[in-house]
Amino acid sequence: MAGSLFQHSYFIVNVINAMLYGMALLLYCQTVTQILEIRKSERTSMDKFMMGFVTVLLVLNTIYWSTQAYFGEMMWITHADYPGGADAYVSAYSSVWYQTWGTTASVMSNLMSDALLTYRCFVIWNSKRIIVVPGIIWLASLAFGVGLLYESGRPNGDYFGGIAATFVTAYTASTFAFNVLVTSLICGRIIFVGRSMRAYGAADTKVYTGAVAVIVESALPFTIFSVAYLITFAMGSDVAYAFSFYAMFTFISPLMIASRVLSRRAWTRKSGMLFTTTISYRGQTDYVSDPEVPMEFLNKKSTELDMGRKSPSGIASTPTKAKSVAVDLEVFPA
Repeated sequence: MAGSLFQHSYFIVNVINAMLYGMALLLYCQTVTQILEIRKSERTSMDKFMMGFVTVLLVLNTIYWSTQAYFGEMMWITHADYPGGADAYVSAYSSVWYQTWGTTASVMSNLMSDALLTYRCFVIWNSKRIIVVPGIIWLASLAFGVGLLYESGRPNGDYFGGIAATFVTAYTASTFAFNVLVTSLICGRIIFVGRSMRAYGAADTKVYTGAVAVIVESALPFTIFSVAYLITFAMGSDVAYAFSFYAMFTFISPLMIASRVLSRRAWTRKSGMLFTTTISYRGQTDYVSDPEVPMEFLNKKSTELDMGRKSPSGIASTPTKAKSVAVDLEVFPA
C-alpha cells in the first residue's frame, strides 16, 4: 500500500488520532477526579478495577498514538530525502520495531475493550449463556491478532500486503462481528427493559435505559467507525487508513463506561434491584440502600396513584392499604 492517497490518509488519521487522544486524556482526568471524590470506604472493587483497567488502556493507546506520529515524522521529515520517496520508505520500514510495538498496543487495547464489553453484556443480561458466542468470536480475534502481529512484525513483513494483510482482514472482520453482535445484544436488552419498565408504571429509568445508556454501554461509536475501516480495507483501498482512528475508541469507550460506573449510572449485577420498585399509594418509594445506586434514584419520588379516580363502572375506588409491585429484570424474557 503506497501512493498519494495513502500519504493523505496517513496524515489525516494522525490529525484525527491527536484530537481523539486529547479527548481521551480529558475523559481520563475526569475519571480520576470521580474516583478521588468517592470516599475510600465507599469505593467498590469494581471502582478500583475500572480505574486500573483504563490506566492500562491509557498506556497502550499512548504507545499506539505516539508510534504512529513518530513514523510519520521519520517518513516525511527525518528521511524526506529517502531514495524513492515516502512510498519507498513505507515499504522498507513498515515492519520497524516501534511500528510493531504500536500495532501490538493497539491489538491489546482492542482485545481488552472487547473483553470488557463481553462482561458488560453478561451484566446487562445476567446470563452466562448469552456470552458464549461472543466469547468464541473473541478467542478467534485473539488468534488472528497474534497472526497479524507475527506476520507484520517479522523481517520484511508488510502490514498491508501478503499473509499479514489476510490476517488483518480476518482480525478486523472478527472484531467487527463481535462488536455488532454484542452491541445489538446490549442495545436490544436496554431498549426492551426500558419499555417494559415503563409499561409496568415503574419509576423513571432513563438513567439506565435512555439514549446515553444505549450508546455508552454498547460502545456504539467503535462499532460504527470499524465498519468503514473494514469495508475499505477489504476493498484494498488506501483510504482505509484514514478510518483506522476507530482504534482510539478502544480507549474512549471503556473510559465512558468507567465514568458511568463511578457516577453510579452504569448497569451492575445489583442494578436489577433498582427496577424492583415499590409503588406506594401514600408516599415515596423505598429503594435499596446500596453504594452503587445513583442519587437520582435514591431521591426519586414514587408514582402516586389517584385513588379517588373512578373505575370503569363509574364507582369511585375505595382507598386501600399500601401495596407493593415487584418488577424484577430476571422475569423478563432473555
